[in-house]
Amino acid sequence: MSGVQLRPGRVEPWRPARVAIEPWTILRLARYRRREEAPAPVWEATRAMAVRAEELAAPTARLRVVGVENVAADRVTLAEGPSFTGQAIARHLAGARRAVAFVLTLGPALEAEVIALGERQEALEAYLLDLAGWAGLEAAVRALRQHLVRSLPADRVSHRLGPGHRDWPLTEQGMLLSVFDEPDAPVRLSEHGVLIPFKSISGLFAIRSAPAP
Repeated sequence: MSGVQLRPGRVEPWRPARVAIEPWTILRLARYRRREEAPAPVWEATRAMAVRAEELAAPTARLRVVGVENVAADRVTLAEGPSFTGQAIARHLAGARRAVAFVLTLGPALEAEVIALGERQEALEAYLLDLAGWAGLEAAVRALRQHLVRSLPADRVSHRLGPGHRDWPLTEQGMLLSVFDEPDAPVRLSEHGVLIPFKSISGLFAIRSAPAP
C-alpha cells in the first residue's frame, strides 16, 4: 500500500495493494439474509464474480488535508473555500479543525465487463459482478480509513461522510471535488452530478486530536 504523507495543501495519491471481496458480502447486497438461502449455482457464480471483480478493480484515490474554518448548525465552511450544507455534515465536522477529503474509484474496467455480460445476456453474472463492484468499493474505503488511522496515530479518524448521505445534498459533490483541482484526476463529474466511473465515491473523514491519556 502506498504511503500517504498528508501534507496540508497538497493532493496526494493513494492506492491499496489489494482489495479482497468476500462472496458473502455480495450475497448480502443481493438481499440474502442467511447463507443457506442461496442455491449452490448462485454461490458458484458469486465466487466467480468476486474473483473477477478483484482482477478488474484498479482502486486509486486522491486525498487532501483540508482545514475546517467554520461549523454552524447546518453549514460547514472549509478553509479552502467550499461550503457545505446540512445538519449531517455539520455534526460530522463539529469539533474538528482538519479533515481529509478524498475521491476514490475502482476504475472503468469492471463497469465495462458488467455491460459486456449484459449484452451477452448473462444477467446473473452481470448483476453479481455489479454488486461485487460496490462491495469492493466499500472495502477500499475501509482500507483507506485504516491507512489514515495508522498514518495519524495521535489523532482520531472518523467514519466517512459523503455528498448524498443523510441531508448533505448530492448537488454539492462538485464543490467537494473542487479541492483537488487536478486536470488528470481519475474521476470526473457528470452533468447530473454523478461520479464517473460509476464505481467511485467521495467524502470527508473528520480528524480530531485524541484525548490525552
